[in-house]
Amino acid sequence: MRLLIDDLVRDATLSTDVSSANYPVTNVQHRFLKRRYQPSDTDATITVTFDAVSSVDCFFYSYHNLTAIAVRLYNSGDSLLHTETISSPESGAGAVYFTSVASVAYAEVDITSGASAYIGGIGLGEYLDIGRPLADFRERLIDNAAVSVSPAGQTQQVYVEPFGGDSYTVPNMSRDTLFDLREAVAAVGRANGMWIDPFYLNHSYRLPFYGRIVSPIESQKNGNTFDLPIEFQEMN
Repeated sequence: MRLLIDDLVRDATLSTDVSSANYPVTNVQHRFLKRRYQPSDTDATITVTFDAVSSVDCFFYSYHNLTAIAVRLYNSGDSLLHTETISSPESGAGAVYFTSVASVAYAEVDITSGASAYIGGIGLGEYLDIGRPLADFRERLIDNAAVSVSPAGQTQQVYVEPFGGDSYTVPNMSRDTLFDLREAVAAVGRANGMWIDPFYLNHSYRLPFYGRIVSPIESQKNGNTFDLPIEFQEMN
């Protein structure tokens, strides 16, 4: 399971070669994925300038209609450090990983679509791998619609699109990894949005998603390692 908790895009300065008054590029920083960036063209380039030179080893994306994505990383001298090409983006959400690239000052993200392109969220930074979760995890659909019921049993609701919630147990976590997770979560808080990839080797089983931790970071010692139950909720 890989988590991007410290998302460099959140505090970055964003610009684009195709602006949009109704769907500005800064929407990809918003906590709501559906407040998307949608240029008036089939392709555009998003420039993400970090607030400090950083290392990057992953790229996340979600809520899109794209047919291709290209990510380029540059240093402060405008030298190209790394290129990542996604020729067939996963539907809904996806993530790619690569060897960590140091001294990254900014990134360029090319988006391409067969129609008017849009994308709801992107993430760049260094992931934290907390280990492989047990196979017997729990998935649920959370429905927060406001429902009223009459004495005769009729119902009326204010519809809110349901969203997912996952519960896992990550066994045999090292003390160092547990402390890394605690420090990362303490720095931003459990309510902070993060990118979550439960099964990064098998996205056909469960796609990455943007969400938050809703359970306490409360581990159970198991010999020289720790077992950690952890629960997430999607943030759409």
